[in-house]
Amino acid sequence: MKILLLLALLTVSELASARLSPEVITNTAREIDQQLLSALKKQDHAPQQVADEATFLRRSYLGIIGRIPTHEEAKKFLDSGSRDKKRELIEKLVSSSAMNSRLFNFWADLYRVESKREIHGTGWQLWLQEAVSKNIPYNEMVYQMLAAKGHTAENPAVGYYLRDRGMLLDNISNTAQIFHGQQIGCAQCHDHPFDEHTQMEYYELAAFLGHTEYKFQKGNTRLRALIDESMPTARKNHHRKRRMKRKMREFRTLFRYHNRNAIADSTKQALKLPQDYQYKDGKPGEEIAPRTFYGKEIKKTPLPERREAFASWATDPDHPYFTKVIANRLWAYVFGFGLIPTLDDFSDIENSPYLELLTTLEQAMKASDYNVKEYLRILYHTGLFSRYTSPEETQPGFSFAFTGPALRRLDAEELRDSFITLQEGNIDENRNDSLKEGWRSYVDSYHFIMSVNLDELTEINQLALNGQMKDRAAVRKLSKIKKELKKAQALGKTRLAQKLTRKLKKIQLTKYEEREANPSETLATKAQAALSRRIRSVRSKRQLRNLRSSELLSPFDGGSILQEFGASDRKTPDSGKTIATVPQ
Repeated sequence: MKILLLLALLTVSELASARLSPEVITNTAREIDQQLLSALKKQDHAPQQVADEATFLRRSYLGIIGRIPTHEEAKKFLDSGSRDKKRELIEKLVSSSAMNSRLFNFWADLYRVESKREIHGTGWQLWLQEAVSKNIPYNEMVYQMLAAKGHTAENPAVGYYLRDRGMLLDNISNTAQIFHGQQIGCAQCHDHPFDEHTQMEYYELAAFLGHTEYKFQKGNTRLRALIDESMPTARKNHHRKRRMKRKMREFRTLFRYHNRNAIADSTKQALKLPQDYQYKDGKPGEEIAPRTFYGKEIKKTPLPERREAFASWATDPDHPYFTKVIANRLWAYVFGFGLIPTLDDFSDIENSPYLELLTTLEQAMKASDYNVKEYLRILYHTGLFSRYTSPEETQPGFSFAFTGPALRRLDAEELRDSFITLQEGNIDENRNDSLKEGWRSYVDSYHFIMSVNLDELTEINQLALNGQMKDRAAVRKLSKIKKELKKAQALGKTRLAQKLTRKLKKIQLTKYEEREANPSETLATKAQAALSRRIRSVRSKRQLRNLRSSELLSPFDGGSILQEFGASDRKTPDSGKTIATVPQ
């Protein structure tokens, strides 16, 4: 029986919100197993034996929620006399909030989420965590990111583009790689040497977003309106414009970080070919019109609709790669290796022995309305998930015989979270509330600034200027003391070093006390969060140790167990490593 027939009893809306019935799960998982066994038989391979209960227990906890079981959890499963205990365990783990932790780590690594350096990154991380918690359909989640614009306080999904601020062409390359399995990066500078992609095609695709402007347009519009209302009507228009520009410049300090946290569509901006363009199909510096070169052809799109048109094209269920790529990525997420071994390159998959199975997985993803958790639930109930691992070693770029799941090392997050489980027990429900509170404070502060009148805005701006000057003076003073302290330590002057250390701590404490002493009702305090560049968690390092890795800011600190054991540096998609190193 085919997947689409198995799921025909449920409507699309029901599939998005409801769990699939046990019958649908069983029959779909059975069909996947049958197609896999058929493919293995053609390769002259036999499946591994069903794993023992302890192995299955460990695999289920690590593979579904990203940590080992506690002693109590392991004992409860192993002592259970239920004949259906394996299915019951999978259902329990898939239904738990702990599943969100490992799944979030997967998305954050793939999308290169950086939440530590900029406010927009923090907002994007919290938005992504909520999307996973609410189980937003995959195609909808991706559409929201690709169609996003505005300020991060109003639309945190804009973090996807702000992650590559000023690097539009690189962002296009990553988008094609992540969502479509297309390696088009080489065509950014020249015609692709191995594929048919041309530099012109690359620029045509990027032109859908070529009007992107990293500018806080809403704030500028409001500020301009407030200033305009306060100005007397000028006799000559150019005098009025001059005064407007001068007045706008006075507020640069107030909005200095907001341009870093917003994007807008500019009618005055367009993508042009580089000045060294050397091919005959275009001229250097020529403005480029948007057009897709794989999947459904889209061109001649009006400027206001280009971002949404690009997002709709990229996430179209009929797109030749969109569904296949995520179905394959999630297969690798569960079984350690992809049916198509090159997760980021679907340019040549015709020789894969698993094309029929990949088509079935694609149908299952579409029929479940891109419900990722239900799709994973199907894979966890397959016979393959319960078998011993394959003795065959995986080879990058080469097909793998799935006689059992691929043997793999624990990734950094699984390792850290398992150690903490051994020490603290179950910490799945612990949340980084201080981070969420900091984000809420930022959003409230942003809306406050956007609601005040010009006099209040002027006062806030002056307070920001004064604070900036005070901070700079404090930084210079601290820098001088740190240099003296370093010199004293190098010369072995212990007493002087201790004196300088006390002096350093006193200045830092005074700065903190002054910040805390501001009354909550003052303009400065209400606006403070919106004037900052980043959000800092107020939790201590000890408190952070009781959180799952998914609750921490990233990239992770250098020297930490996460960094040393190969956690993603968030520079390139899916860059986490499990290779053994000397520091480990």
